[in-house]
Amino acid sequence: MATMGKSNLSREDIKSADTDEKETLLEHDSEPDEDMIFNRPSTSNGTGRVDGKMDSVKIQIREVTDVMRDNVKKVMERGERLEDLQDASDRLAMAGNQFRDAAKKAQRRAWLQNVKSRIIIISITLTIIIFIVVLDILALYLVLR
Repeated sequence: MATMGKSNLSREDIKSADTDEKETLLEHDSEPDEDMIFNRPSTSNGTGRVDGKMDSVKIQIREVTDVMRDNVKKVMERGERLEDLQDASDRLAMAGNQFRDAAKKAQRRAWLQNVKSRIIIISITLTIIIFIVVLDILALYLVLR
């Protein structure tokens, strides 16, 4: 009975080993824990065929965890970049609001200056017209007198 086949492992044994493996992988994420998981004693009865399959499963699990770690790193980096972009967008929005406010103030100042200059021109024109009319009336009064 030195070479036991796959048929000696019950489905229950495989499911419980799979569940234990999943729980251990999900609960622990550090390298020492990983080493403990991958180097723990085999649940098989010491057969070479089952150990080979277990080794290949362990290698696949390592590869999957490496890929997942890379994916998590990429997601974290993407999140950081998105936060940086959000901060830059917020700064640009604030600068845009400040620019809009400054432009409105400048527009009001220009309008007020335009109104003032028109008032000055109209008052000077009216003063000249009144001065001419008063001089004409005064001249007529002196001539007719």
